[in-house]
Amino acid sequence: MNTASRPVVVGVSSKQGTVVRYALAEAARLKTSLRVVHCYALPIQAAEFYVGGDVLDSMRLSGEEVIEEVQAIIEAESPEIEVAYVLANGMPGAVLLAESATAQSIVMGADDIPWFDRMLGGEISGHLARKASCPVVVVPEVDQRGAGQPGVRHGGVVVTIDGDTSASSPLRYGFEQADIRGEILHVLHAAPAATLQDDFDNRRANVAEILAGWAELYPDVRVLSSLTSGDPIETCVAATEHASLVVIGRPHSHTVLFALARPLAMQVLRRAHCPVAVVASDYRGA
Repeated sequence: MNTASRPVVVGVSSKQGTVVRYALAEAARLKTSLRVVHCYALPIQAAEFYVGGDVLDSMRLSGEEVIEEVQAIIEAESPEIEVAYVLANGMPGAVLLAESATAQSIVMGADDIPWFDRMLGGEISGHLARKASCPVVVVPEVDQRGAGQPGVRHGGVVVTIDGDTSASSPLRYGFEQADIRGEILHVLHAAPAATLQDDFDNRRANVAEILAGWAELYPDVRVLSSLTSGDPIETCVAATEHASLVVIGRPHSHTVLFALARPLAMQVLRRAHCPVAVVASDYRGA
């Protein structure tokens, strides 16, 4: 696995210890470096109301404090990880999108608004989830409130297959993650509630055939496959309660609104209890 030249990038809006620790663990798992990015900028629509650079200077100084706080966490926990710190004058969506072109993954967390709201339509996470050149991992605020630390959970990696997207990319990412973590891979396929028994059996056989091919590539990964005709959202959310990571594919089309194109994914993101990775259909592996 050629990971040396591509870092894990973590976008921070504050100290965000939980998010930083997840990114540190990810960099260690992938045997690569970490790149910490904090952005400061005035939105274009707000800039006209300010005269002089006092506000921007204040934002830059606050950003320097954030970087120093993150650096203290990293040096205390993983001093052996190579880390670059970037204080960027630019809008987070644009800066992190550019970072994604050379990153293993982008790791983000909650800031001043709930993380799932940003995923659904916010200018940062929603934008990246649709367009980033690498997987985007969002660490939910629920973890920051004490529901468990990312990287400490041992419930396995969960990959959801819902029929909207190609299964290849999320499965590839899921197998990679389960392999480097030494964890079980749980593949969930949600069939529509009205699926007839013959179609249900065909889906089960198809999933088994797909997984057999991946199992040959990752023989050390134990795979659990579940095909349900119940409520797919409830099934997926229940599986995330003890998972270390949930992997979801994103739609092929960039012209369809993310929130509308991925209803099951969005519902899971709203209620997930663990980090969630959104993987593009053209993901080719780490």
